[in-house]
Amino acid sequence: MKASKILVGFFGVLLLILALLTIRQVIEIAAAAKGVSYDQLPYTRRVPGAELKILFLGDSTAVGTGANDNRHSTAGYFGQDFPLAEIANISQNGKKIQGLLAEFASQTFGKYDLVVIQIGGNDIMQLTPFKNIESDLIAVIERAKTIGRHVVILHSGNVGTAPIFHWPFDAIMTNRSRRVREIYMSQAKAHGAIYVDLFSEREDDLFLKDVKRYYSPDSLHPGGDGYRWWYERIRRTLDQAGVVLKQKRDVEYGI
Repeated sequence: MKASKILVGFFGVLLLILALLTIRQVIEIAAAAKGVSYDQLPYTRRVPGAELKILFLGDSTAVGTGANDNRHSTAGYFGQDFPLAEIANISQNGKKIQGLLAEFASQTFGKYDLVVIQIGGNDIMQLTPFKNIESDLIAVIERAKTIGRHVVILHSGNVGTAPIFHWPFDAIMTNRSRRVREIYMSQAKAHGAIYVDLFSEREDDLFLKDVKRYYSPDSLHPGGDGYRWWYERIRRTLDQAGVVLKQKRDVEYGI
């Protein structure tokens, strides 16, 4: 009886510590969010008659939240390097993979040379079951393939290394990020999409070597230089896949 009381007391203390850590984490996330504007509009550009058309779909990382200007988002960097391309961007803060499926159901899309899907970070952080992530991702890829000649997918790398997260939540987010990475890699290969790998373990994470440069003030979203790094990874991955984007008839831009 005495041993059981000690055990109950131990677990009670453990739960109290976990509750206090959770409260601390929530408070810090709320405080950090005040340093970033969530009203920024996604980067878009209408070019009548454009031969190169690119569509961005996704969450706040596709919007470019955290950058001080939407030209410093992944979509914005594409716009800078492909000034004759039309760029559509149907992205929204807080969106999850299931929400992206609703976009396909509610909207009529044209045809695009490249569809870039940036989503998954919210599913990692909000503990979406892995089986749901996998089934929803497959459906998103299949729908994207009906409108895009090339389909690129990426999520928010290793969410657990974001400075906003403390123990034990950093470890939880890293483990979930690893599992989501496995799902994205396998399903991209199985369904004909191009996966852009942003994942790094903590000891190899470039962003942690210069937090102020690569992260926004909320210590969660990338800043402009962070998105630039993402963009360069997208370009390198497309180049490795042999994708060539034509900006106009007489010039080809290999990426």
